[in-house]
Amino acid sequence: MWRECDYATFFQSPTWAELWVKVSGGSIESVPERITFPDGRQAILPLCFENKFRGLLSRYVASPQGTFGGWISNHALLIDEVSLLLGHLLDNRRASLVWRMNPYDPVAFAAGRRRGLACKEDQTHALSLSEGPAALLAKFKNGYRSDVKKAMNRGRISIDLATTMSEWQAYYRVYQETLQRWGHKPEEGYHWEIFETLFELRSPHVKLWLGRYDGSIVSGELCFYAKRHVVSWHAATLRDYLRTDVAKVQIFHVIRDACDRGHAWFDFNPSAGLEGVRVFKESFNAQPLPAPMIYVDSTVKRRVRSLAAMFRVPYAELTLTPLDEVLSRAPVSTTIPSQADVQQIKAGSLEG
Repeated sequence: MWRECDYATFFQSPTWAELWVKVSGGSIESVPERITFPDGRQAILPLCFENKFRGLLSRYVASPQGTFGGWISNHALLIDEVSLLLGHLLDNRRASLVWRMNPYDPVAFAAGRRRGLACKEDQTHALSLSEGPAALLAKFKNGYRSDVKKAMNRGRISIDLATTMSEWQAYYRVYQETLQRWGHKPEEGYHWEIFETLFELRSPHVKLWLGRYDGSIVSGELCFYAKRHVVSWHAATLRDYLRTDVAKVQIFHVIRDACDRGHAWFDFNPSAGLEGVRVFKESFNAQPLPAPMIYVDSTVKRRVRSLAAMFRVPYAELTLTPLDEVLSRAPVSTTIPSQADVQQIKAGSLEG
C-alpha cells in the first residue's frame, strides 16, 4: 500500500519503522493499524510506539524522529473517510501521540481544518520537479546557479552512489568532522549503528549520494525515495571543501536524478528553526510548505509538561496555533487546498 500511495513519503514506509525498531534496543515497537471502510477500501496508519520512563511518558508517534506521518492508502480518500481516520488517530490512544502532518496530503489538511485542530507551527522546504532540471537550475538564487555551473565545468567534482560499507563509513567520517565544525561532540549526533543498519537493509528506496573531489569522498547526501517524493534526510561536507561548491553540485545532481526518475517533489526537510539552513534551502528556490506538529498529551504527560514549563525546561511548554490560521498564512502551493478546494472536497468531487 505504501508503494502505491501517491502522497506517501519514505517516513511512512515499513523500512523507516524497521530501522528504528532495530536500533532502539527494544524501546520502539512498530504498531501499524489497518482501517477498513464500509465499502471495503482500506487505509493503513503506520504508527510506532515509544516506551519512555517505564511507561509513564510512553507515546505513539505517527513516524519516528518527528518525520512526516499519517495514513496511507492505495485509493484516493474523500473528506469523510479522512475525518474518520483523523478521529481514530487522535481519539483512540492509550498514551500520548506526536504527529507531524504530511505536507503532500491536502485532504488531511482539509479534515484538520474542519475539526479545528491546533498545532505547533513548522514547515519544510521543497521543490516541485514538474519543470525539469534545466528550468529548476535557472531559478537558483544568490549565485548558486553560477556556482553549480562553474564547479561542474572545472571537472574535479563527481557524484555517485555509495555501494559498499567502506563508502558508508567514509561518509560517516565526513559527518563526524561536520559535527565538530558545528560545535558538537561526536556522541551528540546520530550513531554509526543507524547508518550501518540502513546499509544492511539494502532498501532500493535508500540512496547515499557521495560527492568526490579529485576522487576523494568529501561530501554526501542521504536521500529517501517514495512513489512521488524524494527527501534529503542527512547531509555533510568537509570544512576544507565547502568553497569548492561540491555540496551544491551534489544537491543539483540528486534533483536532476529525481526528475529523470519521474518523481514530483524534492524535499529538503524541516530546518529545526536554523536561519542559516533555511536561507541555504531557499537559495535553491525551495518553497516553504506547512509541516505542523500535532500533540495529544495523556493526563500524566500534561502534568509533566506543566511542571517542566514552570522550571523553564527547554521545549517543555507548547505554543499551539489553530491549523486554519497556519494554513491561511502559508504561501500558495499545490499541496494546500484553497477554500474552494475544501468545498469540493466536502462535496466529494476532489480526491486526495
